[in-house]
Amino acid sequence: MNLDRMQNRIETERLVMFPFTRENISLFNRDLREFEKTFGIVYDGEELNYLLKEFLTTLERVICSDTRHYLVFTEYLIVLKENDHVIGSIGYEYTPRHGVTEVGYGLNPHYRSRGYMTEALTAFLEFGKTLGIRTVLAYTHPDNIKSQNVLKRCGFRFIIRDEDLWWEKDLD
Repeated sequence: MNLDRMQNRIETERLVMFPFTRENISLFNRDLREFEKTFGIVYDGEELNYLLKEFLTTLERVICSDTRHYLVFTEYLIVLKENDHVIGSIGYEYTPRHGVTEVGYGLNPHYRSRGYMTEALTAFLEFGKTLGIRTVLAYTHPDNIKSQNVLKRCGFRFIIRDEDLWWEKDLD
């Protein structure tokens, strides 16, 4: 793993998280193999289906249009230190409004039930405090018990149910 290239990274005991920037998301979208070589990692994250590819293409445009705030709304790749594999991603969904934003995350199913997402989210919430985030929202589908358990372990409390379940955590 080439840590020197992973600017603004967040490290935990078992994970490294680093953000998509204007430069590296362009490389990722254009040439995944070259991206892996540049960062010394292997992409083994969420399936790169057309929805994720479309999201990453849109994210690239948004990052280029707001290079000042991108650390708040970009995706951070989650890399497992033991094998240098990208196992998922995490990110705040938008620039905080009055200190409030939403978090989203995804993990390759092969790496679930090992505490990786709880570890990543815990560190990511601490990072959020440094960005001035005071409250974080999250939603889960009613049948996504694993994600609900991650949120509970990270101190989120259930606040409302509509089509999804909504959760909230105060970082103060």
